[in-house]
Amino acid sequence: MSLQPTYRQWTLDDTNDIQKVLFNTWLASYADFIPITDIQWYFNNYYSEINFAQLFDDPKSIAFVSEVKGHIVGYARMKINTEQQRCYLESLYVLPEFQGKGIGSGLLQHVERKAVDHSFRQIWLGVMEQNVPSLEWYKKLGFTFVEQSPFQMGKTTVNHFVGYRDIKL
Repeated sequence: MSLQPTYRQWTLDDTNDIQKVLFNTWLASYADFIPITDIQWYFNNYYSEINFAQLFDDPKSIAFVSEVKGHIVGYARMKINTEQQRCYLESLYVLPEFQGKGIGSGLLQHVERKAVDHSFRQIWLGVMEQNVPSLEWYKKLGFTFVEQSPFQMGKTTVNHFVGYRDIKL
């Protein structure tokens, strides 16, 4: 039986479901190298309902969800950075039990289509160095990492690789 995911732009009504996707994915992806207290702090400070409302109202921020059988299982958000003239994939998270089934690639395609609508030909992103499965997945998809910067989650600082790929539509 195939999953048959659907994709759509998010609404504010999706906030609670997106929060669950983010937090559960973060625990699965980051808990080996970031203390849970720091993950919780970051989540509470940057992904509250108020923060989501601000993201929703920001015309430079566009997000999509993926649903399976009416349940949100993935989330991706892009942000246009006018100063750098870049379009960033700021978030792409799929619940662990739905990873490896093409949902992340589908979300990435939706982000890239929207980026092209805004005249971008590349998509940029950042990945924590210790998040090896995600880093390898992005490399497999053709991303080249060309910059490094520190990323702070709570009291923990990790190395963040920043890279891009040409949009392939």
